[in-house]
Amino acid sequence: MNDDIVIYWLKRDFRLVDNPALTEALHKNRQVCAIYILEPSFLEASETSAFHVHAVLQALNDLRKKINSAGGQLAIFKGEVVAVLDQLFSLLPFRGIYSHEEIGILRTYERDIAVAKWCKQQGVTWKEIPQTGVFRGLKDRDQRQKLWKQFTFSPILPRPSADLLSKLTIPKKWKSIALAGQRELQFEDTPFAMTDSQRARLQTVSETAAEATLQSFLYERGIDYKGGISSPLTAITAGSRLSVHLAWGTISGRRVYQATQARKEELKISEDQTAKRWRASLTSFLSRLHWRDHFIQRLETEPKMELEPLNPAFKELQYDNRSDFLSAWTNGRTGFPLVDACIRCLQVTGFINFRMRAMLASVACHTLHLDWRLIDHPMASMYTDYEPGIHISQLQMQASVVGINTVRIYSPNKQIVDQDPDTIFIKEWVPELRDFSAEAITKHRQEALGDYPAQLVDWWAASREMKDRIWTIRKLAASQQAAREVYEKHGSRKGPRGRKGNNRKNKTHEQ
Repeated sequence: MNDDIVIYWLKRDFRLVDNPALTEALHKNRQVCAIYILEPSFLEASETSAFHVHAVLQALNDLRKKINSAGGQLAIFKGEVVAVLDQLFSLLPFRGIYSHEEIGILRTYERDIAVAKWCKQQGVTWKEIPQTGVFRGLKDRDQRQKLWKQFTFSPILPRPSADLLSKLTIPKKWKSIALAGQRELQFEDTPFAMTDSQRARLQTVSETAAEATLQSFLYERGIDYKGGISSPLTAITAGSRLSVHLAWGTISGRRVYQATQARKEELKISEDQTAKRWRASLTSFLSRLHWRDHFIQRLETEPKMELEPLNPAFKELQYDNRSDFLSAWTNGRTGFPLVDACIRCLQVTGFINFRMRAMLASVACHTLHLDWRLIDHPMASMYTDYEPGIHISQLQMQASVVGINTVRIYSPNKQIVDQDPDTIFIKEWVPELRDFSAEAITKHRQEALGDYPAQLVDWWAASREMKDRIWTIRKLAASQQAAREVYEKHGSRKGPRGRKGNNRKNKTHEQ
């Protein structure tokens, strides 16, 4: 075994600044081999889409350029992780691996178990380092807030110097099996393609773009965050638009939190008349950053929640699961104008604001009676900013199967009145409705509007039926006991500034 070589295994942490795993590997070792492994199981997974591949390729190529400019190297390999590690080890043994702790779905969870087993068999040390305020092996939820503060307010790790980055080298024996050599990784290296419309509308995903997005939010766009993130019309600019960067690790949550706090401090002594409004918006944003880690912690603590409701009593909740309804929902042909506009927007841009995501899940589960597990992967595939811990936690909450939150059933027609009263957003994404008035679109129910279909079901009757099913279970003694246990294990205790939490809140990072 070569005692001089360790691997830095790059996963969803495509950045140099505040990267704990990379920083420690460089400071503690003489030669570090930075590798990214493009897994066929990732490319073939039903939740993976061209949006996710787009994010990986952009972030990876940007990071690679930065490393190369400092005299370092980053190699890309294609294959399942254990098989690639085994091949590398057979060509030139190494003594250790550094990576961040990934909080992912069962596919990545089981992969990491297999990697740990392989490392033990080969005598290789694998050090996983947290990169978020989410804690593995957390036994007492009451201790989480203290740990979160310690992590979030610890110093930001600077970008490694050129001297450190020059330690990133790839042995000649490994280069022979690396993918793409030194050229940029392209879509042609994957089974995915994108349309011109998608390429034109997708966010750039890279550490460079993340820093620019953070600065534009804190100094230009963020003033409208509070009050502006609920509508799909205004959220596109009023929202931070950092969710995709947090999801793929092109910026750290700690970096965003501390930068936002620093901006609030600047505003305290500002004589600008808008300073108060700015501070209110940034305070709201900080709250959602805190809630983001809170929800990801649920998936870390309960990996099986991808397949089962947190409250086991809701295993008995009955869904109709009509395939034609699923197809109509997935393709934006439900007859609910705002629902269809949001789906079609997602299909092109990979982004919609949080309130609209909640509405999409609610209509699917409460109105169309589709199992939340049935829409899990279709929704995930439409999000450029797919973060499993956020997505799965919120999906269960919106489907009302957690049992500790208010049952929220979204009326898509009320959302038009509240969030798109002039139907500007709807007409942008549902061209069949452009010749109709806002009033006609808002009142649309049982009759088709030209080529646009009637609603699949009567919203009130269908939603009422599902609400009755939910409450039949929720009233059971076993369900109430399970809800208490869910709260003890997963409920929020305190907010980011030490205030007592409210287990009925339903917030996360609205992008």
